[in-house]
Parts: sequence; structure tokens; C-alpha cells
Amino acid sequence: MSGIATAVIGSAVIGGVVASNAAGKAADAQQGAAQLSSDTQLKMFNQNREDATPWRDAGKVALSQLATGTKDGGDFNRDFTLADFNADPGYQFRMQQGQQALERSAAARGGALGGGALKSLTRYGQGVASEEYGNAYNRFNNDRTTRFNRLSSLAGMGQTANSQIGAMGMQTAANVGNNQLAAGNASAAGYVGQASAVNNTIGSLTSMYALNGLSGGKIFGGKP
Repeated sequence: MSGIATAVIGSAVIGGVVASNAAGKAADAQQGAAQLSSDTQLKMFNQNREDATPWRDAGKVALSQLATGTKDGGDFNRDFTLADFNADPGYQFRMQQGQQALERSAAARGGALGGGALKSLTRYGQGVASEEYGNAYNRFNNDRTTRFNRLSSLAGMGQTANSQIGAMGMQTAANVGNNQLAAGNASAAGYVGQASAVNNTIGSLTSMYALNGLSGGKIFGGKP
């Protein structure tokens, strides 16, 4: 076999090996890029989830308090009682002020509370009770409505945080799935490219051999 023939065959083989290696490296590069993209997206998702944790936790606590308060007999689901009325700060304040005024008046007239003073104190207490009952009832309901709304708002913030994290999770899963699909396609393309390089090399050598035969061995410097 002539030196030219050896060079031609060697070039074909080397070209095939180079093409095969290039196809493999290209596939590896694409797989690495897809994995890096997936890792980055997962890292960002985990960071977002961690950042949203305080809102999610606060929402859970608020929701638990709402659930407890709205049960039968819970603080948000019970009737206004006489005990609530007697404990009302507005009612207690008016009673104390009125009693003190009557007691001071009695003291100024000689000290001990007489029958008339006791009757006045009784009438005053009844009047305050009648006037303040509605006010105390409204304050009771307004206070619970305000607390309920605040807890509902906090629970809503937790729900919003959960919804946002859920949406991010779905998007991250879709992106990672696409990256995995791309990595699989890159791997398959690499195998196809390597096989194609080998087939092309075999085809080139076969063509050279056929041409050598047709030329009576002049290409390779000898008979086929």
C-alpha cells in the first residue's frame, strides 16, 4: 500500500474518531447545561420557599385561632352574657364614677349613707346599667369582629404565600422536566452523531476500496 493510500485511510479514520468525540462532547455539554439550569432553578425555589416561611407560619397560627374561636362556644361564636356586661370597662368606669360622686355627697352631709342616698345609688346603678348595656353589647361584638378580621387577614397572607409557592413549585417542576427531556434528547443526539461518524468513516473507506478496485489498484498502489 502506498504512502498516499495510508494517509487517505488514516485521515478518514482520524476524521471519524474526531467527529465521534465531538458528538459525544456536545451531548455532554448540553446535558451539563441542562443539569446546571435545573440545579439553579431548584435552588431559587428552595430559597423562595424559605423566604415565605414566616408568612406561611403566621397564617397557620392565625387559621388555628380562627378555627378554635368559631367552634361552638368559641370566643367568636358565643352570645353576649351578663358576665361580659359586668366586665365591660365602660360600664365599670361609669358605675365607679357615679358611686364615688354619691359617696362624696353623702360624706359632705354627715358621713354614713342614709336611706335616701342608698336609693339614689340604686337608681343610679339601674340607670347606668340600662344605658350602658347596648354600648357594652356593641363593644363586645366590635371587639370580636376586629380580632376576627385581623386573624382572617393574617391567615389570608399565609394562604397567598402558599399559593405563590405552589405556583412556583409547578413552574419549577415543569422547567426541570423540560431540562431533563432536553438532556435526554442531547444524549440521544450524541449517540446518533457518534454512530453517524462511524458509519461515514466506514462509508468513506468502502468507497475508497471500490474506487481502488475500479482503477485497478492505482489509488492504493496495488490490486484490491
